[in-house]
Amino acid sequence: MTLLATTICIGLPTRNRPDLLRRALSSISSQTRAPDEVLIGDNSDNSETLDVYLEWRDILPNLRYFRRERDVGPTSNFLQLLQDSTATHFMWLADDDVMQPRLLEAAYDFLGLYPNVKYLCWGFSVHNYVTGSTEHPSALPPISHERGFYANACLYLTQPISSLFYGLYERRALMNSSLSLWHQKNVSFDWMDVACIMSTLLCCRSHLIPERLVVFGIDQPTRSIKCAGGLSAKRYDPLPWLWHGVVLILTASRLTFLERLKLMPKFLYAWRNTTSFAINHS
Repeated sequence: MTLLATTICIGLPTRNRPDLLRRALSSISSQTRAPDEVLIGDNSDNSETLDVYLEWRDILPNLRYFRRERDVGPTSNFLQLLQDSTATHFMWLADDDVMQPRLLEAAYDFLGLYPNVKYLCWGFSVHNYVTGSTEHPSALPPISHERGFYANACLYLTQPISSLFYGLYERRALMNSSLSLWHQKNVSFDWMDVACIMSTLLCCRSHLIPERLVVFGIDQPTRSIKCAGGLSAKRYDPLPWLWHGVVLILTASRLTFLERLKLMPKFLYAWRNTTSFAINHS
């Protein structure tokens, strides 16, 4: 079978944050290797995002703009960009995040060597633009294409970092993923991004580049708690993530029956640690 040449699309879902969108687009224009597609999904209730697109369309010739006629919510806006893309590989860039200049070069180079990898993630930092402070994760799970699906899932569950959701996916795999299926069934739950990563590791050849290639931004004094719908929340509901995680493991066709049994307590331990704040304050 002949493999298609790798093409990469960056999907930018946004809502009412034109200044942050400009910052994200600037980081794309600074890449040492340009993406094949850049798509803006505008879920705003004004025309300011369109103005940003008009400013940038000549700077990024492969930039396209999609206006949502009504508020479709964050998940629909994210996944519609996936449908709009024609590339072989796809990644989201939230409008408050920026890419380091060599991110795409590193991705193209890696996939040139290992084209069967369907999910590629990378190291990151978190920068608070209000306080000026920058954080780095204390450790990253050493997910590798050389390991099996069970081993990578175990490594991730030692430190289930939700930010790894913003990696690069083979587009067809993402269109057939648990995330797409949940959306089709109108399912949304807290820690859905963590569940999506675990699901991806259970069914896709995956790899993590430890180099910090993206900066996740915070544009307020402290991090806000956001529920599954993307809105600010006072508390999380941990039980749906428990249920969906168990189902993902029990139905993981890439694992043997014994591996599913061995993975279950690791998941339950990770679920408890991840959701302990919500459980203790419910």
